[in-house]
Amino acid sequence: MRSSCGLPDLRLLLIGLLFASPVFASPPVRDGIVAYDVRDGSTAEAMPCKLTFVGVRGTLSPSFTKKDIGRQEGDAVAAWNRVLSATGQGELRVAAGTYDVWVSRGPEWTAQIMRGVRVGAQNAKIKTSLFHVVDSRGWLSGDFHVHAAASSDSQVPMQDRVYEFVADGVELIVSTDHNVVSDYDPFIQQLGLSRYLASVPGDEMTTGGWGHFGAFPLQHDLERAGQGAVLVHGRSAVDFFADVRRVAPLAIIDVHHPRIDAEIGYFNLGRFDSAADRSDRPGFSFDFDAVEVLNGYQDAERKHVDRVIEDWFALLNHGRIVTATGNSDTHHLDYNIGGYPRNYIAVQSDEPQSLRPEDISRAVKGHHTFFTTAPFLRVRSGTSGIGDVALAREGHADIEIDVQAAPWVTVSTVTVYLDGKALPPIAVPKAITPNRLHTTVPVTFSRDAYVVVRVDGDKPLSPIIGDERRFDVRPFALSNPIFFDYDGNGRYDAPHAAKR
Repeated sequence: MRSSCGLPDLRLLLIGLLFASPVFASPPVRDGIVAYDVRDGSTAEAMPCKLTFVGVRGTLSPSFTKKDIGRQEGDAVAAWNRVLSATGQGELRVAAGTYDVWVSRGPEWTAQIMRGVRVGAQNAKIKTSLFHVVDSRGWLSGDFHVHAAASSDSQVPMQDRVYEFVADGVELIVSTDHNVVSDYDPFIQQLGLSRYLASVPGDEMTTGGWGHFGAFPLQHDLERAGQGAVLVHGRSAVDFFADVRRVAPLAIIDVHHPRIDAEIGYFNLGRFDSAADRSDRPGFSFDFDAVEVLNGYQDAERKHVDRVIEDWFALLNHGRIVTATGNSDTHHLDYNIGGYPRNYIAVQSDEPQSLRPEDISRAVKGHHTFFTTAPFLRVRSGTSGIGDVALAREGHADIEIDVQAAPWVTVSTVTVYLDGKALPPIAVPKAITPNRLHTTVPVTFSRDAYVVVRVDGDKPLSPIIGDERRFDVRPFALSNPIFFDYDGNGRYDAPHAAKR
């Protein structure tokens, strides 16, 4: 068509070109819907799960959020590249592209990888089943060092933490926000998830000059400063430890990350010489129940962990019988993931809804625990288990060791320590069956002794846990001791215990 002056009508020409453009012919798909249905392979019931999306074939891994506050998606929250589902069923919006999707439920369960899931104009579907393959009967898993929005250095809503822990199969969450007592139970009840998760209120006593310390269970009291937190400002460890004993006799005092650095590590700040069993700093106190041997920020730092293990062995050898713990210290939703590591606590009933705070206190103070990033560990000598004192007047004991792991977890070596000294490591053949090792190790001694067992795996747990770049987590587990009474007096007497 021409205008009255004989030139083409540019407006009509432009309109024609636009409608002929491929952009208008087939607009790009920016988002699609992924429907998922994850079930227990043994019961066919829908179950909580975690979906981890990894971009492939030129697709970037998604960021459902770019901060530590999840995006609500039905009975789930999505944050970074993970979906934390309380029910295992739902739909979510995902950027168009191709993804490998890892479906998991924590280290007691199998995991499935759904490769090449294409998201676009057509809805994508994920339907799979997971199987519970690790026999954890008699043990309940718990993370004793967890931060959320009540801490000034965390943004994670407490509700999102509940989704995270349920999705990853952790059965107990202990709140340890900085100098405040918070309580997850109202959120667990509101979401109807008490069959999966129990909670215990606690506090991370955070000081500028002595370090950080977990204390739990504590009373959550909205009428008091810090909702019931123990006052630490301007006071020594002797003072605030004594306050915990006074206001909460059942409470556990757990020394958090004791050697992490010179600013917040209690053993560094307190000038603690573990080999000599002394501190030359006034105000240092040994009145703690546990030491955090593995902190989630240091999952990949084995040299650091070995240093704290040495401290712990020195404490045991000097008669300071404290429990080794492993906790995530999680502050985020994409780094040092909640429940890695986690503790397993020996309990009469391993159902979260029947758990009582005194059960946790009794088990931890009695050393009936081990911690792990994934492998499951049982250690026995006769009828005695982790934390027990076994009579051994002949100076001989057989240590029975069972190690289990889900197929996606490696186990490469098992090490037995006698009185803190490593025996030759046991190589574990590569396998994907749950039962990785069943063996008996004989030990001999000529006085009271103790045995600790360690498990290591040689492959990262990513992408289910970590990403190998910023957060590299490897399989690791450490038992608390079995103690042996050689002289028959009914207790363990440490070789270097001073009369106190």
